[in-house]
Amino acid sequence: MTPNYKTTRLSCYTGYVTQAITVNLAPLLFVIFQEKFQLSLAFIALIPLITFLIQIIIDAAAIVFVEKVSYRALAVSSQLTSFAGLVLLSLLPQIIEPRIGIIIAILVYSSGSALAEVVMSPLVDALPQEAGSGSAMTFLHSFYSWGQAFVILVTTVVLKAIGGDLWTLIPYMWAVIPFINTIAFMKVPMPETAVHDSEHIVWKMLLKPSFVIAFFMMICAGAAEQVVAQWTSMFAEVGLGVSKIVGDIVGPCAFAVLMALGRMGHGLFGGRLNMKKLLLALSAFTVLCYLIIVFSPVPIVSLIGCGLCGIGVSVMWPGMLSLCSKNYPGAGASMFAILALGGDIGCSVGPYLSGSVSDAAATSRFFSQMAETFSLTPEQLGLRLGFAAAVIFPVMMLLGISLLKNEVTNKK
Repeated sequence: MTPNYKTTRLSCYTGYVTQAITVNLAPLLFVIFQEKFQLSLAFIALIPLITFLIQIIIDAAAIVFVEKVSYRALAVSSQLTSFAGLVLLSLLPQIIEPRIGIIIAILVYSSGSALAEVVMSPLVDALPQEAGSGSAMTFLHSFYSWGQAFVILVTTVVLKAIGGDLWTLIPYMWAVIPFINTIAFMKVPMPETAVHDSEHIVWKMLLKPSFVIAFFMMICAGAAEQVVAQWTSMFAEVGLGVSKIVGDIVGPCAFAVLMALGRMGHGLFGGRLNMKKLLLALSAFTVLCYLIIVFSPVPIVSLIGCGLCGIGVSVMWPGMLSLCSKNYPGAGASMFAILALGGDIGCSVGPYLSGSVSDAAATSRFFSQMAETFSLTPEQLGLRLGFAAAVIFPVMMLLGISLLKNEVTNKK
């Protein structure tokens, strides 16, 4: 009798919600961290960098071990580690040096986030009902976006209600979700771990130009997405001068909702669309949104540009996973680990580049004088220039799609 995998799929969806919590919660606390612990913008920029550097290390290691460990062990470990890291984020900065405490917490929950990225996609791809379905992949990733929107909205409202002094309650609150999902993954039915065939071993895949291009496109997709996701909250509050609750709802929350709608829409109806044309259009749209963020003199228009970016980046990451899954069907879970490695490299490089440019511009005498010319503070101009530097990623995504061969850009 074939097992009923509905609970397994639901647990995978919740696993992506957990990943959304671990990736997006800290940026909502950037201003609080900066004020309470006197942290510089350079250190704040290290937070997303460390988050994704840990994920990069685990992604790279997973290429070797992912097919030697059961799906259940990986899934349970991802949720349990995420739970522990969130608890530590509340606890450690209060009892040890805050910077060290924050970094330790990031190291722990980022490990869980990386394991989730490595295991959830191949696990859903292996489920009998939807194995190999591109729609299933984008639908799965939509739950990351819904989780992101939910985290932003709930965290913003709760912080407004309880005040910044009680911020430590927030990570404890979100830690409940991975705790429950840890128990769920201990019980749900699991398919057999997929093992790649000899024709698609890792080194042979990396010799294929189309796969190398896909890998670099994953870097650009991760960077284009996370620059907006990680910096919009602070950009709204400090760079645009709007209130936190308005900024987070119109900016990062709208970004997450529109990204979720884009992914869910493709998951339900995207089978009839040509992926190459879709990605070309969405990449061009993302470039336009970045330019609106940087150059609009009206704060609310810049915020709308941040939100609309969600549509542009929505299908980039899961779309590339779907294409590679179809074109390398025997590659197994190691292929997903390689692609996750590329995506997480982008997720670390993008926000760090943007933050570093922002910090350098904000402390530069030349840009301070320029800021006065435009009636901006150095920090406001610096944050805009940080987004301007990051526009290179959707531009490179646009160029990379144009280079992809037809065999990798089939429909769906």
